[in-house]
Amino acid sequence: MAGVAFEGVSKVYNKQVRAVDNLNLQIADGEFLVLVGPSGCGKTTALRMIAGLEEITDGQIRIGDRVVNDVAPKDRDIAMVFQNYALYPHMNVYENIAFGVKIRELKSWWWQLSHAGEAKRVRVSIDERVKEVARMLGIEGLLERRPGQLSGGQRQRVALARAIVRKPKVFLMDEPLSNLDAKLRIQTRAELVRLHRSLGVTTVYVTHDQVEAMTMGQRVAIMNDGLLQQCDEPQVVYERPANMFVASFIGSPPINFLEGTVEAGSLNCGAIKLAVKADGLQAGQKVMVGVRPESIYETTGDGFEGVVDVLEHLGHEFVAYLNVGDKQLVATLENTTSLQAGSKARFAIKADRVLLFDPESGLAIR
Repeated sequence: MAGVAFEGVSKVYNKQVRAVDNLNLQIADGEFLVLVGPSGCGKTTALRMIAGLEEITDGQIRIGDRVVNDVAPKDRDIAMVFQNYALYPHMNVYENIAFGVKIRELKSWWWQLSHAGEAKRVRVSIDERVKEVARMLGIEGLLERRPGQLSGGQRQRVALARAIVRKPKVFLMDEPLSNLDAKLRIQTRAELVRLHRSLGVTTVYVTHDQVEAMTMGQRVAIMNDGLLQQCDEPQVVYERPANMFVASFIGSPPINFLEGTVEAGSLNCGAIKLAVKADGLQAGQKVMVGVRPESIYETTGDGFEGVVDVLEHLGHEFVAYLNVGDKQLVATLENTTSLQAGSKARFAIKADRVLLFDPESGLAIR
């Protein structure tokens, strides 16, 4: 196993499009790190540069202690699981799983002829490994089938098995769950986390789904426009986002933003007043106030009046879209609420949970 390091890495297309811009990121040996961000943010390009499928414009990538900028993909000792699984349709499951490791370890036919005894031992070892990994992933009964005879979830397991059987230093996964239905995605997320726990192999996982990122990653690296915005543990990213982009991208339903003005002991957000200690801020200073939906609650006391525009019932809770003056807020309410669309009610905000940002730079105000 080995860690991965980006050291000032950039990728520029056609001398003008910076897909990845000066990326500095350390991924520890044995860590499960998730690269997340919207489409076109540079996350897949970063993953493909680790694999050697994209050339690096500037900087260095290390796998362990080795700089791999000029190392061929086949010599980097990595295994990649692609979004479309990339299985060979003319081979059965057993052959798909074994193909890469056979090419790597059995070398050439000439080598097998001149090292017959060793080649036989390698073939037996590969056979044992293929069957062991197939049992681990629950596909031992599918080894004779071809990819066209498998469901999406089964093909995904075959692609994982093909990567695991090689025993690489690093796993690279490019949105491997995007073709699965919602229920299977949830099940497979848990399987991948368990798998990483048992194998302990450094894993870099790319997704645009922030729920996947938050539930799977030991750390989450958020990218936007080729730039790394923040990298930290999921709870830290959620509770202490580095800027407004991270705050808006992480969290479902998304965070609410209000324009506010600092007053003595409070924030004035128009129809909403918040008793927030704005230490270090000056009276009259403009701020952007971030309010998570779960920080808004119904109250019979002080607060603000809102009208329920839309109410979505999710079973365990309601998502309410509230009209407050000329603003619309999103709140998550307990499933015991009696509110309905069109209802007027009073609401309050947990003042100790609000986030403050500079309106010009978008950076968090600590």
